[in-house]
Amino acid sequence: MNRIFKNTSALFGAHLVGRLGALVITIWLMPRYFTENELGGFFVAIALTNLIASLTELGIDNPLVREMTLNLSDTRHYLGNSLLVRLVLSIVAFTLMIVSAMVLRYEPIILTMILYLGLSEIVNSLAQLFRAVFRAHEEMKYEAWTVVAERSTYVLIGGAAILLGYGIISVCQVMLIASGINLILSIGYTRYRFTSLGFKPSRKIVVRVMQQALPFAVGNLFNLLYFRIDAIMLSKLSPDGLDANTWYGLAYSIVNALTTLPGAFMMGAMFPILSRLYVNEPDRLSHAYTFGVRWMVICAVPLAVGLSIISHDLTAVLFPKYTSDVLGKIGTVLQWLSVTGGMVFLTTVVFAVLRAADKRAVFSVIMGTTALLNISLNFFLIPRYSHIGAAIALIISEVFLMIIGFGYISKRITKLDEIVFIPKVLILSAVMGVGLILLKGILSVWILIPLAMLFYSGGIVIWREFRVQYEST
Repeated sequence: MNRIFKNTSALFGAHLVGRLGALVITIWLMPRYFTENELGGFFVAIALTNLIASLTELGIDNPLVREMTLNLSDTRHYLGNSLLVRLVLSIVAFTLMIVSAMVLRYEPIILTMILYLGLSEIVNSLAQLFRAVFRAHEEMKYEAWTVVAERSTYVLIGGAAILLGYGIISVCQVMLIASGINLILSIGYTRYRFTSLGFKPSRKIVVRVMQQALPFAVGNLFNLLYFRIDAIMLSKLSPDGLDANTWYGLAYSIVNALTTLPGAFMMGAMFPILSRLYVNEPDRLSHAYTFGVRWMVICAVPLAVGLSIISHDLTAVLFPKYTSDVLGKIGTVLQWLSVTGGMVFLTTVVFAVLRAADKRAVFSVIMGTTALLNISLNFFLIPRYSHIGAAIALIISEVFLMIIGFGYISKRITKLDEIVFIPKVLILSAVMGVGLILLKGILSVWILIPLAMLFYSGGIVIWREFRVQYEST
């Protein structure tokens, strides 16, 4: 099997198991043991800390992978100097988290959650630097092991804490413990498998990485703004208050768990290859690009179609404690967000190619425009349509990003070799969707999901679109 698929399988498997495990906590246990208000506050704390924690990255991670990939012998020096920068940024980010929570006047329990979740984000951001080493050396199995260890700790200990009657603050504390395990393992694997931790401070390396990182830092911040600002704005603008965060957050968690693949595939396995081809073999870049787009389209369309059709049936099964009115609200927002889930696969391709081609200014402009559009839409839609308005704003933003991003790539960087796979995917997804509509009132959703997957994957194989090599033939 191609190395891309080995690395993708390792990352995807680990992150999928991790997210599915976290879903057990988020959508199975939490709604049963905590009030809607508590759960809404949890989602707000997650959004706020995740957004501000992006300052610790400051766009460093992907340029760091790129530089390490091109200069493997200097891995420890790039890692060490980047770690110094991140430690300083972590202090700044954590301070901002606490100050922001106080300025927004969140109640004490949310402030406490932000404290623990913020520390967890900081520790994970430090671990992410070591994961850059694994990705640069194209040994993603080590990242996969750290993910499994972290998520297993959270699921097992966090789940036990909830079942034993501990409060939502305890869940946040467990997340911090799990992050610490992630960091310890990441350091250990780096030290004993790839490089020593001793390094020489170098102004040249810091300047080189930061010159590439800062434009991406702005773009990354804008990216997180349009993905996370909706939850913060919901808590302040929605007529339903924190309950709207619960409805939106539960639906978003389901979609987020199902969009593990694009990150593992494009930003994990494909990114080092795209970076290397862009610099050293530009004539082969279009083949790798087409390969990535093909697989993202193959996965994106059936996800969006299938999840939108079974959204209400799925929420009824997952959240039996809630009333039919609340289930309807969660199911409807899940229906809207399923479209966003599909588009995430494609916009991840845009992120990966722009970063691999080092199009820093372009990335920042596109993401800044998209974030501004999303914030403006949220200001208009949330007061009127609450959680549904936030979902619609996200969809419009993703469409805008996809059109502008692919347009630029096609004009300035590379083009697709062929698009014959697109009509095949659309036909198979449409037939699958019709089948789901006809059968969803007859069969259980747990039977419908594997049946739909079996039918669709079988069609992809029969139409010879299951390809594991990106090289031209």
